[in-house]
Amino acid sequence: MNEPGYEQFKNAQLHFMGIGGQGISAVAQMALQGGARISGCDQSASATTSMLEHKGVPIQIGHSSEHLAHADALIYVPAVVALNPDNPELVAALASGMPVMTWQEMLGKWMQGKCVLSVSGVHGKGTTTAMLALMLVDAGLDPTCEIGAIVPRFEANYRIGKSKYVVNEADEFNNNFWHYHPRLAIVTSIEFEHPEFFADYAAYLAAFEHFIRGMDLHGDWPFPPTLILNADSTGCLELRERLGNWKGRIITYAVAGLAHKDVTKVGNTLSLTQTRADYIAYDVKLEGETSFRVSSQEIDGKTFPTDRVIHLQLPGVHNVQNALAALTAAHTIGVEPGVITRTLENFGGIGRRFEIRHQGPLQVNGVLQDVVLIDDYAHHPTAIMATLEAARSRFAGRRLIAVYQPHMYSRTKTFFEQFVTAFDSADVVIIADIFPGREHEKGLVHARELVEAMAKPGRNQSDQSGRYRSGPTTADKLAVGAINRPLRPERRVMYGGNVQDTAKLLRSILHSGDLAIIMGAGDVYNVTEEILGRELL
Repeated sequence: MNEPGYEQFKNAQLHFMGIGGQGISAVAQMALQGGARISGCDQSASATTSMLEHKGVPIQIGHSSEHLAHADALIYVPAVVALNPDNPELVAALASGMPVMTWQEMLGKWMQGKCVLSVSGVHGKGTTTAMLALMLVDAGLDPTCEIGAIVPRFEANYRIGKSKYVVNEADEFNNNFWHYHPRLAIVTSIEFEHPEFFADYAAYLAAFEHFIRGMDLHGDWPFPPTLILNADSTGCLELRERLGNWKGRIITYAVAGLAHKDVTKVGNTLSLTQTRADYIAYDVKLEGETSFRVSSQEIDGKTFPTDRVIHLQLPGVHNVQNALAALTAAHTIGVEPGVITRTLENFGGIGRRFEIRHQGPLQVNGVLQDVVLIDDYAHHPTAIMATLEAARSRFAGRRLIAVYQPHMYSRTKTFFEQFVTAFDSADVVIIADIFPGREHEKGLVHARELVEAMAKPGRNQSDQSGRYRSGPTTADKLAVGAINRPLRPERRVMYGGNVQDTAKLLRSILHSGDLAIIMGAGDVYNVTEEILGRELL
């Protein structure tokens, strides 16, 4: 259908279906600030819907065609339609002839004619997008930003700027990122994901190629069309091979020691000898602190100073990669190294990305316990493994409890063997019931099956056969030592049940000295809320 452009929506009444999602809630608030009147609904209440209600946005729980009584257009999140193609609001909107589109389509329309910087990839999109957005803000470029998580400095998951620059997180599910046509794009990593939508890895990789070939090649901007690729990702290198005749500029980044053999290791430091990526993080330190230096090829007559040691507040080599990706993009478009360094060193993270919710004394079952509670969005085996290894490095000596809520049945089934080994760094593992997301329960797999496989007697952690569809991942290369560690005799794997029961189980086993990481993309964050004595949402 031929939807009207974004400008026609400025003074319209827009109804956002699935408004509890991070991306759509950002676009809804941007529309509100732009002059539109908005309403929204979602299948269940959440922290996001509660926040919007406090801002005066009318929110309905559930779906009904009556929600459209005063609407001029329906904006929806693809997950709602994936869950129910006959959604009553969608059916009614289409029958009425009103404009209907996903929030990604709407954002894409709004970004037309602007200098867009998009961050895509399986892992690290949110953190990298936030880092890059803040670099542009600190450089005085006044960008508009859309991020899939709350950025503390913005106190929101978006920012309205007055310049032509836009920084956004570009998600591949449903080919959502095809609606964006950035001048600069980052691809942080590529490995198979979203099996509920993509038939196989080949289709997944092809979606990224389509996205890159749709970039802005003809806009009049201060820098040429630029693709920033992670040279440590096998999938990114495969993408580069497919782009042989692409007319844009490709710049690569890498962390010394992950994909390159020409490094030496002295103590806890990886030292650069010779690599081929354009931007290299080297002298990488991960234990006790997270820091690195950068060596870069000369691009547009400039290089990044090698004498700068950049210290990160966030742990883990995956966050070194995220920082290096944002650094490469910002430096490429002209942001000064001093600004980049200050932004990275002041960056404390975003919501639910290794977010330390509590550290220190906490009343647990009537006893004051010294515990650390961390919320994390990790829901893919590679991200889980990287997060747990980062926790080991940052909080050495603590008992590590991993609480995980599997996200969707298809993902759990497809990556079942990877999930079995992804938690091998933890001392205690609690697996909650699967969060259905945009799927229905059809008996495909149950959380108990994952628990049974993880707790199977005699299971060897080094049995990684069939794990990857496109070669080893970055976390795999980093954590070889962790993968090959023998299972600890005291290691426990438990089934948690629903969110409330999982919280009760965690509370029953928490002791002084414990570090509990609550992971997943569903509503598992409520486990942390319960432990902290707050109302569940």
